[in-house]
Amino acid sequence: MGSVSFKFPTSFGDIHPPPPDPPVVIVSFFGKSSYISRGFKGSAVDDALGRQVFCSSVLDFPQVDGDAHTEIKGYLDFKQKVLYLHLCGTFDVRGLADIYEKLKTDLGSKGYLKEWAKLRHHYARSLLFLFSVSHVLVCSHPSLVFDTSYIRLFRALDSVRQKVQGSIGDIISTISGVPKDWVQYGRLCTPRLLFLFEKCPASIKKQSLSENGETPGSNRKVPAIKKLEHAMEDQIYHVLRKNRIISKSSMNSLFAIPANQEFVFIPTSRDSMRDSRTELIDSVISMCNGTSFGPEQQDEHSFHSPSFLNEMNLNRHSFKGFLQQHIEQAFSKGFDDNVGRHSAPTFFEVPKFSLWLEVSKKVFEFSTSPKSASNSNQSAMLHGLLDTDVKFSESRCGKVLPLAIATYQENLPTHYTREYHDGRLAHALSVFAVHARGPLFEEYAKQVETECEAHWKAGKQMCQVLSLTGNPCTKPLHKGGGDGAGGGELQEEEGRDHSQLPLMEHCSGVVYVSACNCGRKQGPREDPFSMRTSNHDFYTVLGKDCGCCDLESITFPVFTPSTKDFRAAQLFSNKKAGKANTEPRDTEATTPQGNTQGLSFAAYVSGPSGGSDIIAEETSNLIPAKTDSETDSGSNAIVIQVSDTDSEGSKEKCLVRQPSTTEYLPGMLHSESPLGLLPQFPSWSLVCLGPSSLYSHNLGLQEQQQAGLMPGSAYLLPWDLTVRLEHQQDRPNAWPTVGDAAFTRGNKPLASSVLQRPRKTKRDTSEFVVKIFVGVEYECPRGHRFMCSAPDKVLKTSGSGLVKDNGNKITGNDMPLYFPCPCKNSKPLIAQLMRVHVVTPKAPVHVTLNPKVQPAPSPCPIFGPGCEKPIRLSQSAYWILRLPYVYVGDQGPYISPKEPVPISYGRLLAGMYGIMELSPTEKT
Repeated sequence: MGSVSFKFPTSFGDIHPPPPDPPVVIVSFFGKSSYISRGFKGSAVDDALGRQVFCSSVLDFPQVDGDAHTEIKGYLDFKQKVLYLHLCGTFDVRGLADIYEKLKTDLGSKGYLKEWAKLRHHYARSLLFLFSVSHVLVCSHPSLVFDTSYIRLFRALDSVRQKVQGSIGDIISTISGVPKDWVQYGRLCTPRLLFLFEKCPASIKKQSLSENGETPGSNRKVPAIKKLEHAMEDQIYHVLRKNRIISKSSMNSLFAIPANQEFVFIPTSRDSMRDSRTELIDSVISMCNGTSFGPEQQDEHSFHSPSFLNEMNLNRHSFKGFLQQHIEQAFSKGFDDNVGRHSAPTFFEVPKFSLWLEVSKKVFEFSTSPKSASNSNQSAMLHGLLDTDVKFSESRCGKVLPLAIATYQENLPTHYTREYHDGRLAHALSVFAVHARGPLFEEYAKQVETECEAHWKAGKQMCQVLSLTGNPCTKPLHKGGGDGAGGGELQEEEGRDHSQLPLMEHCSGVVYVSACNCGRKQGPREDPFSMRTSNHDFYTVLGKDCGCCDLESITFPVFTPSTKDFRAAQLFSNKKAGKANTEPRDTEATTPQGNTQGLSFAAYVSGPSGGSDIIAEETSNLIPAKTDSETDSGSNAIVIQVSDTDSEGSKEKCLVRQPSTTEYLPGMLHSESPLGLLPQFPSWSLVCLGPSSLYSHNLGLQEQQQAGLMPGSAYLLPWDLTVRLEHQQDRPNAWPTVGDAAFTRGNKPLASSVLQRPRKTKRDTSEFVVKIFVGVEYECPRGHRFMCSAPDKVLKTSGSGLVKDNGNKITGNDMPLYFPCPCKNSKPLIAQLMRVHVVTPKAPVHVTLNPKVQPAPSPCPIFGPGCEKPIRLSQSAYWILRLPYVYVGDQGPYISPKEPVPISYGRLLAGMYGIMELSPTEKT
């Protein structure tokens, strides 16, 4: 007659049974299998039929494909008119190992319990299909212990079957030739469930083998294996009955067990468990003995060794005989497993294979691939009944979720920062973690995060834009007020609609105390969020109150628009590998402490109405006349080569690039700024307080002159210079400053004898000493002001009020931009170098200033006021240079440190001070 092998659902269209179309009994195998059995629960069928049914070789393993990781294989034996179905996949250890390899990544992200629930759900739906289309089902156990986990599975399947019974009937009613009872109950009959335990105790197996050798007519006791099987039957019946899986009336049960027939089988033959290694050895022995058979002969011969046939003849306890009695009863009168007196009539259908195949296609699609609303409800119901751990986790996490959210919302401020939000969220998640359990923990934890995030962004979000000093804006999220130093939620959430946000200015709530340009008046200042406010507007407003706006001052180059359509220039960084180029763009001489000549800024200076002398003329030659080591008196000697004619008249006019009048520099001028661009406003200030007589070295700076100076530090440092004027008609134009590298060796000036002097012609020498008073002033956020006498030392007077230090150390070295404030405070404050005081002498020379500041370590650029030449200060006057409060480059502000830093972190570069001759017009 032949046979047909297939598998669900891939082979439905390829099954074409040869005529005639016989009625068939469907026997299905499901359950669990050990690893060494390679996932074959139908090995007993192979032994009974004497051929390999569900595999093609001893090393074959059923490969499960698809997302469900579950597959049903079929084998139709036309000779016996029996269709065998084999469910393999999740409950097989070998199959589970393969599934694990495929789902490694998902197990790490979703968790084992969640993935296992999905696999178990797919297996249960396939098993529901088998209970709907089978007459006999065999539940396989790899050990001798009844697996009680089937209780929950059977109860869930029974509940779902009763819900979908009507739907299945409606589906199969569309097929012609389906009996009425099959349509009404949605299945062929109440299937009979048998149990197969593949492992037998060694003592029972040995005793059974000895009993098989006895003659049939001998008077012997009940075999030990029968006692064991009957004991297992009693135990299983008791468990199923107590859990109401089976009842006296089998019509409404998921399955039934026979009342007067055996339904438990425990094999005693050594080949009952298909150990692939043992089976391979037996096959090799069979081949060596010349008893192996080709594939075409396997339908008539066993694949085991010849001794197996003898053993089957001797062993009257076989699975074939156990199963055959149920198959014969199905063909003869069907199953009637009701045990009650008034039980309902039973129904039993033995369909033809073609009809069964057509019905199975419809039922399989309904059971395993639900798409309609009713099928979705079936899937959800099955999930709820099977996944008790998930259901418990959902109940537990759902109960703790409001508690975690309430913990987050407890005593919240009106609005708060991202850091505060993250801290409260972490506390809420810790409360959630204490009580929440199960596979849905991560899912509900994300829900806690989402709801807390939504609560924060629903009107409680703080702006958080950083000020130029590094403090966040404390107002609610808003628009307007500029970008500050960056950061903030408004910049982070680019996709958010900000049209509904209120318009307001930034405010960090931090208030500092600062002095005006001249230092005579102090006032509170709000934490700045713009460069104009920090470096210009504050000093302009306070200067009007102080009156220093009316003082003589030097105007620094700024942008002058020629049209109303002016705009900020678009800057492109030329940095390579994230490192800024801090070298100057010109080729002028530098000292070991830094640049000594002007930055590559466009020189564009206009004098005040008062007509004070400012940057205009070329400096005269400066040559040291004698260089002694630093002394306590602070005496230095320099030589100035002077001429009787105007130097500018003998020089050609230099070609100076005119600055742009349509685009301005958005930041501050520094060594990497593009040529031809100027800022909209000056960030520096240089004012003259009045004549030099305003400062008395005996009295120092008084409170009315400079507010907020700390006692003992309100003095300037004397700096004595010996100047020798030499007349010369022709001399190259080389104008180094005091402390130039051309006149120093290491940290000490070169001796006059070492210098190679050019040959002089007419020479008229006059020598005099000039005394200059200088001071570098630092200011802390609380308004405390003090002077420094060295890069690492605060100026302090002696007990008698005398100043023992001189100005050599502050004029010949880099001065730190940031210095710890000596004020008494629990947390040390960092003061910033804000002013340079210079009292010029009554001498035929000008003191010059050329300030350059590097506010952070390299690759930070060097900032300057934008003057091409050193700034000339008028004679016998008290000048104060105010430095910027905040330094802003192309990439943003350089925020001042909050903790002490090395003195080399930010620097006022050496080479700032110089001496130059009077112009011919001034001499006359």
